[in-house]
Amino acid sequence: MSFAHETKAGLVALSETMKRDCCRRAELYGILCMSGVFTRQKCKLVTSCGELAALTIKWLGDLYSTTGNLYVTEKKSGEADERSSNKITVPQKRELERLFHSFRYEPDEPETSIKREMLRCPNCAAAFIRGAFLSAGTITDPEKSYHLEMSLTSEALADDFAALLSEQELEPKRMTRKNEHVLYYKDSESIENFLAYIGANTAAFTIMNKKIERGLRSDANRIANSELANIGKTVAAAGDQIAAIHTLMQSGELERMPDELRQTAMLRLENDDATLSQLAALHTPPITKSGVNHRLKKIMAWGR
Repeated sequence: MSFAHETKAGLVALSETMKRDCCRRAELYGILCMSGVFTRQKCKLVTSCGELAALTIKWLGDLYSTTGNLYVTEKKSGEADERSSNKITVPQKRELERLFHSFRYEPDEPETSIKREMLRCPNCAAAFIRGAFLSAGTITDPEKSYHLEMSLTSEALADDFAALLSEQELEPKRMTRKNEHVLYYKDSESIENFLAYIGANTAAFTIMNKKIERGLRSDANRIANSELANIGKTVAAAGDQIAAIHTLMQSGELERMPDELRQTAMLRLENDDATLSQLAALHTPPITKSGVNHRLKKIMAWGR
């Protein structure tokens, strides 16, 4: 099951547990209002989420005594949970008029405004926005990227919906794609806040965990890269030191060095891949890392 479908199925399961009729009506209103075709002449919702289709048909009957027709077609390709196309219509104009009246629209009022009268209790706004996401929204798998969007066909409706989201401190970004007006979130924190607000806590925690995992992997890679860079510098420095010591041996200068410098030089030749700390421990008696570094600098500068 895709992440988007799993998220929507979880939201439908949550919606089925709601007990307040005002919240169920607000959510159904959000589903229909954002369905893409919602006019006094025609209402149509197309979704690949069978759970949402079943819930919409049930609530139309239970809450408004309205008969919704459901048509299911199967595609041969695509993700298994995306192959079913569920089309819901309300074919009777008389029932559509009753729905619009129940949603508090005046006879000459445009369908592109959100009727705030439908949001009656403190939880109704979240229910409406949940319905809007179920109907018009999608979300990418956080394994790939962070993106949640809701695509609307009406600019006026997108304006009104964006205002409602902003009132809930969920201000979206905007863009136009062909004939669609898209409200979206691109950063993980905004998506988490949106999902938590509409009750998709499992999806919100999944994104949070993926972000933590990605951060840990990034930190591990950065540390590994830093260690590799340090190893490279150490190897390069050791190569320069060994070359200088060979030159000093050939010129006889090594024999004229103080005993402590000659000891360090010989230990470096014998342990060409040792770190400064390891070289320090090999001395008799052991010396400090800074002591080894100081001696090697003297050796490198000898005779210059």
